Amino acid sequence: MKNKTNDAKLFTKIPVPDYEQILSCMHCGMCLPTCPTYEMTGLEINSPRGRIRLIKAVADGDLPITENYIESLDFCLDCQACVSACPAGVEYGKLVEAAHNQISIHQKENGKNVLKTFILNTLFEKQSRLKLMGRLIKFYQKTGLEFIVQKSRILKLFSKKLHELTFLSPKVGVYKKYPVKSGLLSTVQSSKKVGVVTGCIQDVFFNDVNHDTIDVLVYNGYEVVVPQNQQCCGSVAGHNGELASAENQAKKTIDQFYNEKVDFIIINSAGCGSFMKAYDALLADDTAYTEKAKWFAKRVKDISEFLVDKGFKIPDLKQEITVTYHEPCHLVHGQKISSQPREIIKALPGVTFVELEESDWCCGSAGIYNITHYEDSMILLERKFNKLKQTKADYVVSGNPGCMIQLTYGNHKFSSKIKVLHPVSLLNKFYKGGENA
Repeated sequence: MKNKTNDAKLFTKIPVPDYEQILSCMHCGMCLPTCPTYEMTGLEINSPRGRIRLIKAVADGDLPITENYIESLDFCLDCQACVSACPAGVEYGKLVEAAHNQISIHQKENGKNVLKTFILNTLFEKQSRLKLMGRLIKFYQKTGLEFIVQKSRILKLFSKKLHELTFLSPKVGVYKKYPVKSGLLSTVQSSKKVGVVTGCIQDVFFNDVNHDTIDVLVYNGYEVVVPQNQQCCGSVAGHNGELASAENQAKKTIDQFYNEKVDFIIINSAGCGSFMKAYDALLADDTAYTEKAKWFAKRVKDISEFLVDKGFKIPDLKQEITVTYHEPCHLVHGQKISSQPREIIKALPGVTFVELEESDWCCGSAGIYNITHYEDSMILLERKFNKLKQTKADYVVSGNPGCMIQLTYGNHKFSSKIKVLHPVSLLNKFYKGGENA
């Protein structure tokens, strides 16, 4: 066995992924039935073990970073279903992120993918820029321009995909400021002080979910801290290979909550939670942040996980509705959280819970996958809606903004009327006496 380092000419400037993790793959094939891209194509190159072989070949210097290599990695949803299935415990998600980092460095050196780099390192670097984008989208929607563009089908003259993508954009509602004063919200006297991560995309498009999260925590007796001027947690950059930006954003997030000395850090976005729980690994070599990152990572809790673990008040309201649950990939596979959202739903008076077949099969959102691989994403979404229609549910609940956007678009795409809600929003509607439920 060769001990791989960065000495090979190809990798002078490009870090090699965790070689021990690469070697841990036994090529047993247990991952194959769980992989959506392998199921769609039947090609080994589009399976987790196939991609691991490619990553090893590049790490060994036997294969340069080719377009086919990049295409294989980009085609991956990073749903991490293979991680749950792997008997050897291979952390495939970390390997893919490291490989994407290699690709990003390679492309920069060759002057490629400038737009992607610009978006990740500029748009997501400051929340004010994302909020400006949200305001522009809201103007486009509220003035009727969106309606005109969609009804006229003018974009079909250029591309059918472009026309369809106009329906994928989520509706931007009224943005409400968080109830903070000097960065703090001391709502009740409590022995437990919790911080709420407002996120980036979540803050712009699902501001109401953040307010529901705060309301539910306050209702259950917690002192809530909402640090002002929060930025992206780094997950968007990290999942797309921009590790330097991800580390930067992680440090800023850590500092905001570390300074408040909270007991727990609450997140309502599955992808963000999965990434933040690994801050300790991300910043393991940064001596200034090693201990801070450990402090942060062990306090991060998904809102459903936190409520079930600590206990929550059962609402008095009874509503006769039928609810099903779609599992966000980074919640069920990344964080191993599956039963908790179901427990919240089942505890609501009058609710009939219907299990969704293939609830943990990716819906095709996968970050920006539904934009970069629209047609493949729609295959997965159609499969998901075929299962959803069988439940005859009034609501489908899911704890990730990407999944909520994708499922809402599925209503348009497949003529469905199922309502899409976050688990904490459903709970808060019961607390509020069924308002808009």
